[in-house]
Amino acid sequence: MKNSMSSILGPEVEINGDVKVAGDLLIYGKVNGNIISEGAVNSAKGSLVKGDIKAKNASISGKVEGNLIIKEKVVLGKNSYLTGNLKAAIITIDEGAKFDGMCSMVGNQQTSDNLNNTKTSSSLNTANEQI
Repeated sequence: MKNSMSSILGPEVEINGDVKVAGDLLIYGKVNGNIISEGAVNSAKGSLVKGDIKAKNASISGKVEGNLIIKEKVVLGKNSYLTGNLKAAIITIDEGAKFDGMCSMVGNQQTSDNLNNTKTSSSLNTANEQI
């Protein structure tokens, strides 16, 4: 049985720099940088991420100023505020969620390729500039 231990960033934690985690990540605080997770990234109400999130799954209840590139499923909760583009195989947006960006639903293989492509965020930014 796989250990599903999560890493937790408490509400008093502020990280300035990129975060890479092998498992799940639960965010209550602030991250000023990109997040890469092989598991799930969950942001709590009141949290702030200024950077891209690349993960297997994500559940957002805080504020994200960056792109979400999710391999499988993403949920934007009722208290979430995403300013950036969203790419995932399965997307759920709860009533009350705020989302300002472009949305793309892709198959697992295509999203998986994007997780390994470090230039994905720059190509998404280019798409924004063309609009």
